[in-house]
Amino acid sequence: MRHRRFGTASLMLMTLVVALLAGAGLASAQVGTPATGPVASPEASPVASPAANTGTITGRVTDDATGAPLADVYVTVGWETLMLATITDADGRYAVPNVPAGESAPVLGFHDDGYRYHNSAFDDKIDIVLEPGQTYRFDFSLMRLDDPAGEPQLTDAAIGPDQATPGEQVTFEVTAKGGEGGLSPEVIAANPQLGQMVLMESVGGDRYRATVTISPETPPGDYPFAFFAASNACYVNSVFPMVTLHIGQA
Repeated sequence: MRHRRFGTASLMLMTLVVALLAGAGLASAQVGTPATGPVASPEASPVASPAANTGTITGRVTDDATGAPLADVYVTVGWETLMLATITDADGRYAVPNVPAGESAPVLGFHDDGYRYHNSAFDDKIDIVLEPGQTYRFDFSLMRLDDPAGEPQLTDAAIGPDQATPGEQVTFEVTAKGGEGGLSPEVIAANPQLGQMVLMESVGGDRYRATVTISPETPPGDYPFAFFAASNACYVNSVFPMVTLHIGQA
C-alpha cells in the first residue's frame, strides 16, 4: 500500500501556524510547555490543568504480524496548525492531552527498526475530531518492512543554537533524501517530554529546516529531539538521529 501525501486542498483549509519566514525559507512555530512525558499508561499519565475546549487521544500500538505491543513508537498528532507528540511505553500505550476540540487531529506513528509509517487519515480513512473533554481511543498496528533500500536517509541533524532560554528562537534542520517512491512531506523532529513535534520544510536541495520559538513557560532542562521522515511508500528511516536542546533559566 502506497502512502498518500496530505492533499494541497486540505492544507489550504488550515490556518498556518507554521509559516515560512520571509526570504529565509524557515518555518516558524512555538515549542510549548511540556504536555506529557513518556507515559506509563493513558490512565496513569499525569495531565495537569488541561486547557479548556480540549480532549485527549489515547491508544495502543502493536506489531501487525504478532500483535505484540511496540515500545518507543513516536506518535504525533496534527498537521501544521496542530503539532503534538508523545512516545509509547513498554506496553505500547500512549496518551496525547490538550488536543483542541473541533480541529482535525490525524494520528501518525513512526518507529525505527524497519517498520512502516502509519497515518490515521489515509490508512484508516478516518478524520479524528474531538469534542471538548472527550477521550478518544485510537489503536493501530505497524507492519515491519525490513527493506533498508527503501528507507529515506537522514543525516546532519542539528538544532541551533542548542542552548537557549524561553522566548528565544531555535532552528531545527536535517538533510533528508531518498526512500521508496521519493520523500514525503513528513520530515519531523519530536520530543515527547515537551509533547512537541516540529515539521520541517525544504529550503532547497535535500536540506529541511524550521525555526521555532521556545514557550516562556518551558522549564529548564535537556530535551532530546528525534529526527525522522517517511517516504511516499511509507518507509521510515531505520535510525532516528537524536539532538538535545538545552533550555536554561529565562
